[in-house]
Amino acid sequence: MISINDKVSALMVFFLISASQIGVGFLGFQSIINKYAEHDGWISLIIASLGISSIIWIIYQILKNDARGDIVAIHQFTYGKWLGNFLTLLFTIYLLLLATVVLRTYIEIVQVWIFPHLNVWSFLLLVIPLIYYTISNQFRTVVGVCFLGIVYPFFLNLTLLYPLKYADVTYILPVMDHTITEIMQSSTLAVLNFMGISALLVFYPFIRGAGQSQKYAHYGNLYTTLTYLAVCLIAYVYYSQGELEEQIWPTLGLWKIIKMPFMERFEYFGIATLFFTILPNVVLFMWAATRVVHRTFGFHHKKVAVALLGILFIGCIVSVGREGVNILNDFAGKIGLVFLFIYIPILFTINFIRRKVRKHVS
Repeated sequence: MISINDKVSALMVFFLISASQIGVGFLGFQSIINKYAEHDGWISLIIASLGISSIIWIIYQILKNDARGDIVAIHQFTYGKWLGNFLTLLFTIYLLLLATVVLRTYIEIVQVWIFPHLNVWSFLLLVIPLIYYTISNQFRTVVGVCFLGIVYPFFLNLTLLYPLKYADVTYILPVMDHTITEIMQSSTLAVLNFMGISALLVFYPFIRGAGQSQKYAHYGNLYTTLTYLAVCLIAYVYYSQGELEEQIWPTLGLWKIIKMPFMERFEYFGIATLFFTILPNVVLFMWAATRVVHRTFGFHHKKVAVALLGILFIGCIVSVGREGVNILNDFAGKIGLVFLFIYIPILFTINFIRRKVRKHVS
């Protein structure tokens, strides 16, 4: 049973959802969603966000009917102990994959833009103890990191207004110049930036009045959408289509033109500050994975954290070079798409039928 002192207010769901979604994808999602819809890619963001809002609603419908209210209890009730625990284990692997994608992509950005000779293992040896300290304590510590991850880097959004003086609005005209199919294809690519909501399946019981926190989850998703939409439109009116296709991290290109009397390379500062945005991603996913294993098998929380951080370390080491990171991101995107938009609705349906049958029998 979770103590009331370990729970946080419903308002914190806003920061937890936003912090789980805004991460390293902030730097390069514009060129990714540009693949099919091109200058209409910003529309695909809105569609992806609406899809995520529907999934948030479904997740709340699943969780609100269980006293323990997490993915472990839901799986065991819906599928039985053995199959339920197996599916929960797969969910743990999925969370580890998300954490690995975020951390390894950030390391690659640091290597390319700041420290070309940086060893992956040396960076991990600095960051992993910090992650362990955060996830081995109470959930409130994780929430505090997520809160700071939204508030502290907020001013970076304002710096992106600077490139607007070079904007050309004709780059995004005419609007809706692509087919619905092309826009939907780009929407599937945009979902990668919103997949962090999966952690809601784990931290739900730690929210006071969790059933009434749904509106804050939607507000968090809305804030994420508006942030991504603003950054996307700024990039689309700054870069031509030809330029955007050649950009791997368009946001860094926008920062690169910013000149200040006391700072020559603003993009260095942006990358450093972005660490406080990716840290909540990794911390939340790793805490959720640790919590799930602890709940399923009863292992000590801190020992599980050490084991899973070891797997995270190996996963980041194995992913070598730009090609390896691309493969990791593509794989995570496909898995996330299946999990959120296929598995979650299926789980909701089976769980709903199971509860109706049990209620009828009793």
